[in-house]
Amino acid sequence: MSTALGLRARLTTVNPAARTGLLVEFILQTLCDELGIDKSELHPRSRFETLGVDSKRALEFKELLEEELRCTLRTTLLFDYPSPESLAAYVVRVAFGDAEGLAPGASGDQASGAGAAGETGSGGHVDTRDGESPASLDSIEEQLRKKLEKYDV
Repeated sequence: MSTALGLRARLTTVNPAARTGLLVEFILQTLCDELGIDKSELHPRSRFETLGVDSKRALEFKELLEEELRCTLRTTLLFDYPSPESLAAYVVRVAFGDAEGLAPGASGDQASGAGAAGETGSGGHVDTRDGESPASLDSIEEQLRKKLEKYDV
């Protein structure tokens, strides 16, 4: 995938509230360039899978974002955050460690409707997906373990 020089620098210089929108534009432009899709066919809530983004391209795109933003992202990124809008909201939080990157009233977690609790992003912080404390993750993991035991998994 092609790179846009200085993406992190551009995101750093804008108002934190504008970061998500700027990253959505970058994501949409990259999709246009890589998939040969006309920009009029894309929407910030378009699902990557319906646009033809397969697992190989998803991994390449994750690596591009990691390189451009100098942060570590989860391998399942485009599957956990299946639209440019939800992806950008999450990536801004991981790369800049702030909630200001979210549009007013928006939440990358709610927009995606997917993902697992307890993923660790850059800086070692725990993304609890619902704003839960890490202590409550233990109970969630325990609940999941109990449910899986019922099925001998």
